[in-house]
Amino acid sequence: MYFFLNDYNDICVPEILDALRDAIDEKNPGYSFDKHTENAIELIKNAIQYKNVEIHFVPGGTGANILGATAGLRPEESILSAVTGHIEGHEAGSIEATGVKIETIPTMDGKLTVELLEKKLSDFGPEFMTVPRTVYISNTTELGTLYTKDEIESIYNFCKLNGLYLFIDGARMAAALVSEKANLKLEDLPRICDSFTLGGTKNGLLLGEAIVIVNDDLKRGFINLKKQKGAMLAKGFVTGIMFETVFETEDGYLKGARHAHNMAEELAKGLEEKGIKLYQEFQSNQIFIERTKDQVEELRKIAVFEVTGKTENGNDVVRFVTTYRTTKEEVEGLIRDIK
Repeated sequence: MYFFLNDYNDICVPEILDALRDAIDEKNPGYSFDKHTENAIELIKNAIQYKNVEIHFVPGGTGANILGATAGLRPEESILSAVTGHIEGHEAGSIEATGVKIETIPTMDGKLTVELLEKKLSDFGPEFMTVPRTVYISNTTELGTLYTKDEIESIYNFCKLNGLYLFIDGARMAAALVSEKANLKLEDLPRICDSFTLGGTKNGLLLGEAIVIVNDDLKRGFINLKKQKGAMLAKGFVTGIMFETVFETEDGYLKGARHAHNMAEELAKGLEEKGIKLYQEFQSNQIFIERTKDQVEELRKIAVFEVTGKTENGNDVVRFVTTYRTTKEEVEGLIRDIK
């Protein structure tokens, strides 16, 4: 079977396991007040070339989004998100459970634009509506599309003009950073948003996401909010060790994502050469194709994947995801055997 279900289907890269094993006899303080976390924070600050940030490590993406997207919001304020946004349809109402409403915006490719935001803001005003305060985007998106540096910067400038915060969900940030089309670098991020995350779970770590807070207004009480929302690990040194490991070498954080991107590119090219049209243009490590119900059943005999939705004509949208461990043989095999 060819496994293309997701990008969090194994334990971790060997370097992470080695680093955890090397620390097996250490005694560390809890709650991220340890030398590994301190070093990891400094390494990330060096990588993004920006010192005036606050960095917190949390176990997973949902907790990171709850904290990052709701920080600084009052009860009457809301979050603007694409209708396909991860926080809207994949996190069990976790944002709304905090008392903050998500106001969604329809979009064909999973991306927000200044024009879409302008139109949405024009719908608000009366006292019986929420007050938009944070714009949520993810890079890459749920549809495998990505934001370029210029697109994010344009949205950020719009946010500043309209008193909005911009939060970037970076669960798959590494996948965006390795794409030439994005023209985006780590050091760009703190200069074009108010806060963002650097995903580990979907990028070869055992677990963990880094929340990077740039805007000083969002830093106040954040560590208390982190504890309140159940996102503070007692053994915080574990995430510290993992992020320390991938950021202590120049290409450590992006190496696996670059391999995944290359494998996805080969898969996309091979499928198209076989006459299978992509449902979304290839941009990242998520590849989408359209299949009939019968074709999906045949495909399940040779591959593991996810059906993410329906097309307008009722066919299934099939998603293939590549990872740092995807092999050329798996890609070539799927291309050869798919009907």
